[in-house]
Amino acid sequence: MVLIPIHSRHTDAAWADGAKSLGESCVEECTPDQLKMLLARGERQLVRMDSDNQTMGWGAFKVDILPNMNVMFITNMTAHNAHFETFYDLLTKMAKDLGCSRIRFAAKPAQNRLYKMKLKATDVYMIMEKEVL
Repeated sequence: MVLIPIHSRHTDAAWADGAKSLGESCVEECTPDQLKMLLARGERQLVRMDSDNQTMGWGAFKVDILPNMNVMFITNMTAHNAHFETFYDLLTKMAKDLGCSRIRFAAKPAQNRLYKMKLKATDVYMIMEKEVL
């Protein structure tokens, strides 16, 4: 399997080619159309996971340059036809190539347990929310 970065100018073609499935991973932060806009403007990086010339999944991430580390923050991922562990293995290599020392991702409780078990991920902090009325 290989991970193929998609340049922002090819977002529209990639979207038509299946990247629109990333819309399934959109929650409150953005709609699928807004995610497409973020990718097209280069604010997030789009990647495609291929195996034997077949698309296995899509991902979107951003690199946060923090004072003490560079972090690849995976914002969206879909991989219906592949094990997500393989996707993360490929993203780990890409993160290293980009100068990142960490990969972070948001997770609901069920995902949190799965990521801890399968990826040996650890909790950094819990994000909570309160609506401002």
